[in-house]
Amino acid sequence: MDNIKPRQIIVALIVLTVLTGCTLPGFSTPTPFSFPTPDKTMTALFEPTQEAPATSASSSGGEEKTSTPKAGSTSTPKPTATGELDITKTPVVEPTTTAFEGPTIRPGPSITADHLDKNLNIDGDLYEWDPPIQKVINYVVFGADKWSNAEDNSGSVVAAWDEDYLYIGVRVKDEKYVQETTEEKVYLGDSIEIHFDRYVSADYSLHTMSADDYQIGISPGQYGITTQPPLAYMWAPKTNAGIKADVKIGAIESGDGYQVEFKIPWSLLGVTNPASGDHFGFAIAINDNDIAGTLNQQSVVSNVQGRFYADPTTWGDLYLK
Repeated sequence: MDNIKPRQIIVALIVLTVLTGCTLPGFSTPTPFSFPTPDKTMTALFEPTQEAPATSASSSGGEEKTSTPKAGSTSTPKPTATGELDITKTPVVEPTTTAFEGPTIRPGPSITADHLDKNLNIDGDLYEWDPPIQKVINYVVFGADKWSNAEDNSGSVVAAWDEDYLYIGVRVKDEKYVQETTEEKVYLGDSIEIHFDRYVSADYSLHTMSADDYQIGISPGQYGITTQPPLAYMWAPKTNAGIKADVKIGAIESGDGYQVEFKIPWSLLGVTNPASGDHFGFAIAINDNDIAGTLNQQSVVSNVQGRFYADPTTWGDLYLK
């Protein structure tokens, strides 16, 4: 027994040594301590904020002007100085002077105005005119569903000129005369309208009226041809809108309607030196209302097919002979 004990002690030491150098089931190696990884969502706590490259020179909420950053650049471009670019306003694009230029004559129907060498008595009677009525006004350009026939609303026109005035004579067919208003509303009753473009070639293809385009209404008389005096009202240009007492008008009743003649000073149309051979944009129209007690533009006929009052490109031509 004395010989066995030392041997057992030696074996036990060897086993203990082996066990301390091996990992046995049920034993785990302790996890080494490490500092926790910072929460990357808390950017403000762990690292400075990096601004994204700018894509706009605007900082005021106005129209943005997008710019592309240079490749490889991560710095924010310097903002544009407000004194160099007003970014709160949309710049107005000015058309070039040649943007709407074109021929000097409109392709639509042409009315020839003969030169006068005598004075006309502006009283509505067209017997003095030479040549006589020459152009019809029978294209329905508004209210076709309210227009019955030529006896309801149509007409014919003649024109003349001298150095001071443009003269117009109109014979109207209208079964019932109704004009119950005045001034800017004369178109809501039986009346005449003329459209005049002083300088055709400058804005030949412009579909809106400009400063050289004129629209004038002629009322033969309120509540009847002879009840109230005739009246001329200019709608355009708006800067010169209003009643035009210098337009002289005469009107009379006829068997199937009424007749109107009037003379317009060239100065009112911005024309300083009218001359033979001149051409102007021009259209004439007749407004009709057949319902007494109302202000109504039931139908409109013109000497130009497709005429629209606010689009000079749809007007015709006036030629000074």
